[in-house]
Amino acid sequence: MSKPRLIAFEGLDGSGKSTVIRTVAAAIRASGTPVFLPRMGKEHSSRPVRMIRRLTRDRRNLALQPRAELALYCAREAQVLDEQVRPALARGETVLLDRSLLTPEILGADGRGLPREACQAMTRAAAAGLHPDVTIILDVHPRTSRIRKRLAKAMDPAPPDPGRKGLAGSALKERVREGYLEVARSRGFPVLHTERIGPDEVARRVLALLQEGARVEDLERPGDARPLWEIDPGTSFAEAVAALPEVLAIYFTRGLQAGREIRAAAAERLPELVAWALDHTDPLRAELVERAPRHALGGMAGMPLSGDDDPRVRLLERFPEAALRGLRRLTGETVDALRQRVAERAPGVLIASLAGREDAQANAWRDAHWKDATTAERAASLVRCGSPQAWARRERLMERDPVMGIRSLKGLVDDRTMDLLEAHAALAPKTVLAALTGVTVPHAHALRMRLARTGREVIDSLGLAADPPAMKLRWEHVETWPSSVFGSTLGLADTPEITDLRARCQEIGSADLHLLRRVEAARTWHLRPPWALKIGEQLP
Repeated sequence: MSKPRLIAFEGLDGSGKSTVIRTVAAAIRASGTPVFLPRMGKEHSSRPVRMIRRLTRDRRNLALQPRAELALYCAREAQVLDEQVRPALARGETVLLDRSLLTPEILGADGRGLPREACQAMTRAAAAGLHPDVTIILDVHPRTSRIRKRLAKAMDPAPPDPGRKGLAGSALKERVREGYLEVARSRGFPVLHTERIGPDEVARRVLALLQEGARVEDLERPGDARPLWEIDPGTSFAEAVAALPEVLAIYFTRGLQAGREIRAAAAERLPELVAWALDHTDPLRAELVERAPRHALGGMAGMPLSGDDDPRVRLLERFPEAALRGLRRLTGETVDALRQRVAERAPGVLIASLAGREDAQANAWRDAHWKDATTAERAASLVRCGSPQAWARRERLMERDPVMGIRSLKGLVDDRTMDLLEAHAALAPKTVLAALTGVTVPHAHALRMRLARTGREVIDSLGLAADPPAMKLRWEHVETWPSSVFGSTLGLADTPEITDLRARCQEIGSADLHLLRRVEAARTWHLRPPWALKIGEQLP
């Protein structure tokens, strides 16, 4: 490591790149070699690079086309190379890159479907002859990546702010991952799997590659590439969960009574995560409403008030936003009086809680507090609202934040709605499909067929739809997404066809813990209280 080198780390978000780079950098510095890091985590030290990143991530730039996006990504990396990497190498420093020009090539060609030759030509021009000495791929399954991101968000008090890339749907990550693996095979890049080992061990293997010239095949163990949620067929749900690390066990038992013992054991150390994972009638909620109010109180949405001792009433003044989230789906003078008490302190949450309401009181609150709400909160407020006044607000929202405007269309089935969804289907397919949840008009089914490349979201959009086109779509994708197909049947009547479909899902997904989790949910589905029912669902 005495000679300065340019080392790039690539892979999906959630593969552990940032943490591994930090550890590797510390070890290289300790050996006497100076190290430069242009980027750590999500922020970059270069202002032009930060500005370009915000431009590509900003969901308001919905019309940004794939070729323009590719050019911007290349511009970002070219700026990094010229402003920071070349000077650092000239100073004799080894540079560790969190992403390189391989990212725009893979995203453009494999993710967006642009010609690979065009992507490579643009990345070559941006590189201007400077390429990494070593490129290391950290590989993780897209579903594992999603689990890690969801767990991080559950423990982060900041509300999520989705960017542009997430609008394309889950299949984008699958295509990108395959692109990385194919490039690694064709160009001889080392691939380290981060499914079953922690970042310290990954960093140790990276250092063995860089400092000792070790071979990947000598570093990795059999099974390292196998996700923890892949289980041996015949394993019971309880056995599979018992073998998981604690955090994953909490994740896979979220909302299930089967996870109560696991959550009780972790409540003292991980209150936010445990509160996020509570089932509807979990007695642990009473213990967590003050320690983790965001999830513990928010998870009470729909639950009827139990009087002045109800946590949402008792803690309204101390935790107004969490308490208001817990009052969603409730109406009546008593509830509205509670909302009014903290309207000035939590105006955005109040606005978001008005979904489906177009009464005089709801519209008065919108008039008074609309300006204080985020675009996401405004979108939530307009769900299932189709009055002229709601449409006037929606049109302004569409101009300011079109993605949130599309979100606000959920629950509407008129021609105007379908035309807007049609117009935005290619640009934001995931959001369009979410807006179609449960809609069974022919136009909705036609859109689902067109957007099949989006990913599992196509099945998620069916909601409780059980008409022939919905069932046809389930059968068409049962081989690809058995756990999602099974999940889409929860809440549907146990007809012979549904029974056959569920059996087929279990046969295909017998090694998938996601599927076993949904089977466990189906087993206890009838135990949910009436207030926890999905919209349109009835107790058997």
